[in-house]
This record gives sequence, structure tokens and C-alpha cells, in this order.
Amino acid sequence: MPKKIFENICVDSVFERIYNDYAKDLHDFLYYKFGNGYNHEDKMHEAFVKLWHKCEDVTYSKAKSFLFTVANNLMLN
Repeated sequence: MPKKIFENICVDSVFERIYNDYAKDLHDFLYYKFGNGYNHEDKMHEAFVKLWHKCEDVTYSKAKSFLFTVANNLMLN
């Protein structure tokens, strides 16, 4: 059964909405947790790229959790 349009984050407009909703929060989270000495902005964008590559596997309701987990792991590695 195909995903409903509002759940399918592979649709450009839905992905853009996710980016607009969570980019600032994710950036602030990484900056707060790891400080200015790390490349937190690059890791934030890399997390969104990974979300785009996994868009068929991640539902809309799990996108925020996915982004924060991936970005946190990228910073730790």
C-alpha cells in the first residue's frame, strides 16, 4: 500500500517543509551540544542529505527523530 502524500517525505514540498520546520532546531541543538569548535552546520546539512537518501524508509512522523539521531552520531564520529 503506498504512503499517503502527507507522509511521503520523498515529495519535494514535504521534504522542504521538514527542512523549514527542523533545520534551525537541529542547528541549535548541535551548536549547544558540541560548541563552536565543530562543523555543526555541515553535519546538519549532511543529516538532511541522509534523510533524503532514506526518504522511502522514514515516515514523516519519524523524520525529526531520524535527523537528530543522525546529526548527533555524525558529530560523535
